[in-house]
Amino acid sequence: MTSRPKILFVAMHTSVHAARWVELTTRLGYDCHVFPINAEAPHQKLAAGVTLHQPVFRDAPAPTLRQSPQSEQFARALRVLRLVVTNPRDAVRRVRKRLNSRPRPVVTSPTPAVTDDQLKVVPFVVNDLLPGLAGSDERIRLGRANESDETALRLHGPEVLAALIEHLKPDLIHSMEFQHAGYLVLAARDRISGKMPAWMATNWGSDIYHFGKSPDHALQIRRVCEAIDLYSCECHRDLALGREFGYRGPDLPVLPNSGGIDMAQTMSLRHPAPPSARKLIMVKGYDHFAGRAMVSLAVLERFAAQLRNYTIVLFSVGARPRVRALELAAAGTLDIRVIDWATHDEILQQFGLARLYLGISASDAISTSVLEAMAMGAFPIQTDTSCCAEWFIPDTSGFAVPVDDFEVICDRFQRALTDDALVDAAATINLDIIKSRLAIEVFMPRMGDFYAQAFCHAHSANRRATP
Repeated sequence: MTSRPKILFVAMHTSVHAARWVELTTRLGYDCHVFPINAEAPHQKLAAGVTLHQPVFRDAPAPTLRQSPQSEQFARALRVLRLVVTNPRDAVRRVRKRLNSRPRPVVTSPTPAVTDDQLKVVPFVVNDLLPGLAGSDERIRLGRANESDETALRLHGPEVLAALIEHLKPDLIHSMEFQHAGYLVLAARDRISGKMPAWMATNWGSDIYHFGKSPDHALQIRRVCEAIDLYSCECHRDLALGREFGYRGPDLPVLPNSGGIDMAQTMSLRHPAPPSARKLIMVKGYDHFAGRAMVSLAVLERFAAQLRNYTIVLFSVGARPRVRALELAAAGTLDIRVIDWATHDEILQQFGLARLYLGISASDAISTSVLEAMAMGAFPIQTDTSCCAEWFIPDTSGFAVPVDDFEVICDRFQRALTDDALVDAAATINLDIIKSRLAIEVFMPRMGDFYAQAFCHAHSANRRATP
């Protein structure tokens, strides 16, 4: 019997996007293994058929990686406590709302018990590799002297990954994201004593578009792109950038990193009212190297008079936008609700109640929030520093706006806020686009072709020996 092709994923194992992708890969029949980039618990969507190799020291207690329902309740309690400290009035309002509201099945369904057949955790003993470091939190640089200052815990670092690669002998290494996973595989490659298996690197979000503009990261990104056998990304813009940085392999299908969508389950969360009748606005709250949620809040403040009957929902919230949103709410300027925690289904439900979605950032790839807005009927407004234009019918199904032109952003926001025919027509168009490209029955064959092409190239490529 021919053994199944073996894939070793080096990934942010706590990410829902990584978990969903790996789970779909197991459905295709591949033997999927995961090397975690740190000791945190993996995302609960990592499912049956996946093996997670957890670095441990001999005689150390076995790690408890997955959160139990009780630990999740404890984590939520900590979030509530933080909210009580920072905004007691809002905390009381939320608790009362949860106590008085009718439970919804998607929110209150019990977390299923974790069984051994859901995720196989295999300890990878590293005593001989890292003698004397039991309990150490030592970090090591992943790059060279003139490259980025990205680091990894030594227990989850390149020495350990190289040893696992030599032990596991995967047919394909698939790193998902550049700055942590990709750089880690690159550093491990330099430590492998034998031949390096075929390596595919997937670009996430701003991995190339933003970090490629930084001289120290650009050097490291170029080394990755020149070393890999295969490169994947979720927009054609980033495929071209990968080639500019030295990738010479074949073009693989361009697929969203978040995977396909179960349309029946998703539609069950979407409110039947047309977008023009909805009185809610979804706003991404990122505030970091790329997120510009403060700009979004300034747009909302300008239109405060027209938003009197609207609720603003801020999600994925950074510290500064959170403070500013609460100030605007306390002053009565806007009715803003900040989501500090929520399940993915709860977020989708909010999108399904929204007239429009506003996401302002200096860099992104497709932005999963854009796809979720399109699926749930919320009119998407996203900065053109993302790849949203590859999914929009220009000025019809969504607005791609410049990040540095506040007046243009305000103009497009006003149109989406006041043009009922626009948002209702866009909802129909966008649902058709999502069904044709992301419905699970459409996406899975495309993902199958993706890996078929990848393995065809991997099998014919000359394996690189350690330099």
